[in-house]
Amino acid sequence: MKHIRENAEQFKTLSGKRLCAVVKANAYGHGAEEVTLALSGVADCFAVSLLSEALDLRVAACGKDILILTPPMSEAETLCAAQNGFILTVPDLLCARLVVNVSEKYAVQVRVHLKTNTGMNRYGMNVAMLGRVCGYLSDRRRILVEGIYSHLYGDTRESAETQRKLFVQMHAVCRRYFPKTIAHLSATFGSMLGDAFAFDMIRVGIGLYGYLPDGTKKLSDLPQLALQKGMTVYAQVTSERRYSFGGAGYGEPKLTIEKGERLSVVRYGYADGFLRNRKNGANGYEHCVNHLCMDACVRAEKVKRGRLLPVLTDADETAEIADTISYEVLCSATRRAEMVYDYD
Repeated sequence: MKHIRENAEQFKTLSGKRLCAVVKANAYGHGAEEVTLALSGVADCFAVSLLSEALDLRVAACGKDILILTPPMSEAETLCAAQNGFILTVPDLLCARLVVNVSEKYAVQVRVHLKTNTGMNRYGMNVAMLGRVCGYLSDRRRILVEGIYSHLYGDTRESAETQRKLFVQMHAVCRRYFPKTIAHLSATFGSMLGDAFAFDMIRVGIGLYGYLPDGTKKLSDLPQLALQKGMTVYAQVTSERRYSFGGAGYGEPKLTIEKGERLSVVRYGYADGFLRNRKNGANGYEHCVNHLCMDACVRAEKVKRGRLLPVLTDADETAEIADTISYEVLCSATRRAEMVYDYD
């Protein structure tokens, strides 16, 4: 946990702005409550994807704001978020009407950040819609418009600069109606592009856990951060035997093994978040005799029963071999893991 805290401190020092720590998806597989609690003295606020995640972190956040990035879909969801003081995302007029209706029906204040679309085309408003939504919300005394944000979709400086310019225009529109709103555009990638991208706050996700987006690896002029990996995943050897006949796991062995050769069974499989394919990037995958089983992996190596083997030490390396991204690897690899934390 010390590594994650120190990573957060580096990003906050780099930008000189408020830090929103993104702890969605169980803090990218690292344990959301523990990470949130560990960062409560560093982060200025937190971001999650779902209302259920925000509810789980109410205590761990130590009174700091929690922004829910996915827009609310129902009256009940909106009311629950409002009653708990969470900040909701409003990406369009339909959602704006939802939060207004809830605020008026139940006489509650609803805190919101407006989401704009600078090119990702996932959630968010264009300039014209933003003006309509701002006008609609401007005289609603129970709606507290506290921020405006977007998300960079590309991984090049040129793309990021184009989006930044559009966001500046949108920010100006918003501030005509809500002059005290904070603006935030940059996640991990954008937070490394300089002061022009920092605005009032940065939202850092993958960087907290010791990794950088692929786009940062293409640019040679970015600041050098001494990030440290936030997790290592271990699996226990649960059986050791000599191969005598038949298969190894399900089906015929994919790796040539001889009669009498030592085999070890390691307690991890595709139900634990690792790809089923033998070449899945897990540490030691080259010893796998066959594809992974749901709960076990058969390896052609002699390892003492009970020993713990590191099966994930670098999600970037695993992702490259498995043809995916480190985000997916991290979110999956602790699916059924027992979490042990080091705070020193």
